[in-house]
Amino acid sequence: MNNFLIESNCPVINNKSPGNCLYAYIMETIDLGIVILGVKEKEIVFKNKFASDLFQDNDDNLGYRALLTLLLSEDGKVPPNEIIGKAYTLWYKNRLLGYTPYMISNRFIWVIIRDITERSRLESIAEAVNSMENISYIFSGIRHELGNPINSIKMTLSVLKKNLNNYSTNAVEKFVDRAMTEISRVEFLLQALKSFSIFENPNIQNIILEEFLISFISLVSSDLSQSGIKISKLIVPPVEKISADQRLLHQVMLNLITNASDALKNCENPNIFIRAEKKDGFVAVTVEDNGCGMSEEEQTNLFKPFYTTKTQGTGLGLMITLKMVTLMKGHMEIKSLKDVGTKATVFIPEGKKNE
Repeated sequence: MNNFLIESNCPVINNKSPGNCLYAYIMETIDLGIVILGVKEKEIVFKNKFASDLFQDNDDNLGYRALLTLLLSEDGKVPPNEIIGKAYTLWYKNRLLGYTPYMISNRFIWVIIRDITERSRLESIAEAVNSMENISYIFSGIRHELGNPINSIKMTLSVLKKNLNNYSTNAVEKFVDRAMTEISRVEFLLQALKSFSIFENPNIQNIILEEFLISFISLVSSDLSQSGIKISKLIVPPVEKISADQRLLHQVMLNLITNASDALKNCENPNIFIRAEKKDGFVAVTVEDNGCGMSEEEQTNLFKPFYTTKTQGTGLGLMITLKMVTLMKGHMEIKSLKDVGTKATVFIPEGKKNE
């Protein structure tokens, strides 16, 4: 063994000093904070340099009780077992720390700590940029979709006004009903605007999937048809309800449709097919296109921030989409073949039958 791995001042753990410092050397040099708390003796058994740097505690002013209170327990007592093994975050002196505690033999608590400040900053940038990127797309669809019902309402009320004294009550009711139907379309489009406030606490509720997809497709079909893209759907029984946030789901589908339509540029007979079916305890909603597809290397980098193959892309959309799916307690997978097409599938929990 190399001599530089052996030191005379090895940390003493559990009253036993190891014959060499290989493990201590590793823990001192990795870019993870490691803190070991001795529950029985109520002491800090080990704290590596990275952890001291994270807490700006090179003088070891933070003792056992202070660290326990800061990370795991408001009253400084040993935390209950249900919090062990879970991930937590903490803002400490302008740094965002992510950490997970582990209980070892009922005597030690190991806390693994990461500095996730930069990752959080990039996610915030991604959320902002991606929302701005999608504004032009959704407003383009809204511009087309609002024009039709508003013109229809205008014509209906104009004809009704000119013939109000001549029409029967039944005829007037038909004109009013027609106007109300168009107003309902406008209401749905205005509701869609709320999708931009997507990173609040998700409002998970039962959603009838077919009704959602019909409304969603009516919103995007105008822009797609202008590009010559056909869109269709199939819901495989017994799929009926899903448990999701409608705003998040709307934005997820919009992101996937945007990617699919981009992949279909300059393709013959461009099609987007949405399929929903039960799979592994979830409802799998797949957006499939017959576009340019992706190579294996491109698929490997899909969820990396700022990675993109588009000339005007930001490389943020899929990362945000995955985050939104995760907020709804679902997951996501993408399969693609170069020059064949792509299948993007989001797995959403089934809806509750008693609601």
